[in-house]
Amino acid sequence: MKKLIVLLLTIAMVGAVFAQTPTLSASSTLSWGWDLDTGYTGFANTNKATISVLFPVDNVAKKGEAGWWGEIAVKDLYFKISDKQLTTGDALTFTDWNDKDGDGVKDSGEYATLSAKITNGMWALSVSTWNKFDFANADALYTGDVAVTIDADKAGTSLSYTANGLSVGVTAASKADWTANTKNEYALGANASYKVGDAITVSGGVAYDAFDATKQLGGTASIAYSAAPLTVSVATDLFYDPTPTPKTFDVDALLTVGYAVMEGLDAEADAYYSTGDDDAEAKVAVDYAVDPIEAGIWLGVADPITAIAYDLGVYAGYTYAIDPATKLYGYAEYKNDFTGKGSLVPYVCLSNTSVTNTTLKLEYNAMPDDGGIDVLAGKYGLLKVSAKISL
Repeated sequence: MKKLIVLLLTIAMVGAVFAQTPTLSASSTLSWGWDLDTGYTGFANTNKATISVLFPVDNVAKKGEAGWWGEIAVKDLYFKISDKQLTTGDALTFTDWNDKDGDGVKDSGEYATLSAKITNGMWALSVSTWNKFDFANADALYTGDVAVTIDADKAGTSLSYTANGLSVGVTAASKADWTANTKNEYALGANASYKVGDAITVSGGVAYDAFDATKQLGGTASIAYSAAPLTVSVATDLFYDPTPTPKTFDVDALLTVGYAVMEGLDAEADAYYSTGDDDAEAKVAVDYAVDPIEAGIWLGVADPITAIAYDLGVYAGYTYAIDPATKLYGYAEYKNDFTGKGSLVPYVCLSNTSVTNTTLKLEYNAMPDDGGIDVLAGKYGLLKVSAKISL
């Protein structure tokens, strides 16, 4: 009760200060489950209430129009107070980002950002941040990714020029601020990108711990072509680190080709190589998603030089609308690395929304990303019946 009073008082104060009416969403779910492997059964009651309060301001920016000016912009401000379970043992949660797509990842546009610079529209000196040296244009498909980690890259500034599709910049960064950078260690870097017409973009960057004991060197480069239905990109990262014994110098490269065959049907092929583990990798994938069908297949090959390994995956899903309120969804995903019999995760869900504010479900197993049981491992999964009432 004490926690609920604190929550309500907090909502009232926030609403008064920001002249914003908080929004409340709540749900209560009664579930009965049967673990087909252990034979255990039982009920579960899950209650959730979420109170969200948005700052009553739009994206804000202040800038000039002529000569030089200081420019500052704040956007995507968000603040949420939530209580997952209304019990005395559950603490309030304060969240400052808005997971719009529900994937649990802080994507661009979902959290508050502040940018500040001194500029005349073409030249700009950054104040709020700098062009960081953590280059990562060529990502490994499986293993061997080259991670560029310049030691003196904790704070800094960049001077950049942008006009007519060209962007170039130079950066100075330090290992720490004046209270902790006891050896006055700095790194220098440069970056550039150029858009050739509407389809091609070329970019690159380099960073060097010039005034740092590590004397690390990092670099990146990429070229990308995009003209529907074809996309092609080539990227590489490199990192030289003289601090370990022996010294290391690693380079990787990634080639990606994508093709939109038709609406909902996409194909992609990737090839990757890294000197980090002397590993070549390749992967091809085809995905189809047009309601009510989703399906795909991929085949990957890793480390064919020393110890070849395979990665095969197939998935398919289908939604059948029995009536406007009743849907039957089935999904299955099969994976095999050719060292065993592979894994198979099925999921079936019958849902009904004919009762106002209520979703009734009969589910077997769970989706692979939600802990679904591999039936090829000799397990049978979970059978669950639930009723969820939402506010």
